[in-house]
Amino acid sequence: MFERDVFHHYQLVCEDRRSESGYRTFYCKGNQYIVIPQQQMSYEKLQEMMYISDYLQQRGEENIPVLQPTITNMPSAYVDGESVIIFKVEPKKGEHRNFEIGSELAEFHKRGKGLEQYYPVEQIAYGQWPLLWINRVDEMHNRYAEISARKQKNDFDQLFLTTFPYYEGMAENAIQYITDYQLERGPKGIGSAAICYDRFSERSWIRTSNSFVKLPIGWVIDSPMRDLAECIREKIYQPEFRSHEVLQLIDDYEKVKPLSKGAWRLLYGRLLFPSQYFDTVDEHYNNERDIGKELYVRRFTDLISYEKQNEYFLKSFYRSIGLPVQELNIPMVDWLVPMI
Repeated sequence: MFERDVFHHYQLVCEDRRSESGYRTFYCKGNQYIVIPQQQMSYEKLQEMMYISDYLQQRGEENIPVLQPTITNMPSAYVDGESVIIFKVEPKKGEHRNFEIGSELAEFHKRGKGLEQYYPVEQIAYGQWPLLWINRVDEMHNRYAEISARKQKNDFDQLFLTTFPYYEGMAENAIQYITDYQLERGPKGIGSAAICYDRFSERSWIRTSNSFVKLPIGWVIDSPMRDLAECIREKIYQPEFRSHEVLQLIDDYEKVKPLSKGAWRLLYGRLLFPSQYFDTVDEHYNNERDIGKELYVRRFTDLISYEKQNEYFLKSFYRSIGLPVQELNIPMVDWLVPMI
């Protein structure tokens, strides 16, 4: 079915099918193609994606895959029962390099600055974190009340009702931390915006022998600290968290794009907000099918079990990287100040 649909819509013969970063890929005549679910992406959103891709390429980004149109010149098609977009990876020549994701992310942010000055991008979160977070907390409050009122509660419901007050407190800390910073700096003092990802992780890009394929999906205009924080968060919530990996990630990033005092505060404020918790709860309750419900319960249980190491990381963050918070006048959250 998959091979037949791809050939029918694109006249491409699938060879060497694989899975890369959770996406289906195949080769045809030596070229790699990546298949991405459209997920009801509007035509306007597709146009925006192509504009951003062009913008990045004009500024020297060479690792954005190219949209492959169908034989009728449409941007998407139904393949194996779902609407998909197919990207072609342009072959790159060059010597093998051991790319580090931290330094490459910093380069990506440098190339992605200034887009909002030329194009009215739909997804702009820059400077709006407190408002967006307040809205998320309010929505979760409503969900909490709804679940509390249910007569029948499953395992996920019980976990949610038990843990939400703690994560609500974390969210309020993050909102206050960033609000205080914005009030101190004013509207023009929160750093520059860049092209970022809604939830950046190492799976957002596909590593090749000498580069990264940077998938052009989930883009948003925001502070670069959004991506760096989410990449750090992914490392924290792992069974075997290694703090030196986070330090190496930050070090690699700073080799290309050193962090200012303000950037450190934005990074820490972003790490305070429990985005993974909110995302997991929303995904579970928005999934109306019974299929996959048990997976969300396991994910939720794992997430909660890693919270102690996240709390320890937040307490030791500035100390572990050797940042003189008192000299730089960087405030700490009272209950996360490490005991001496």
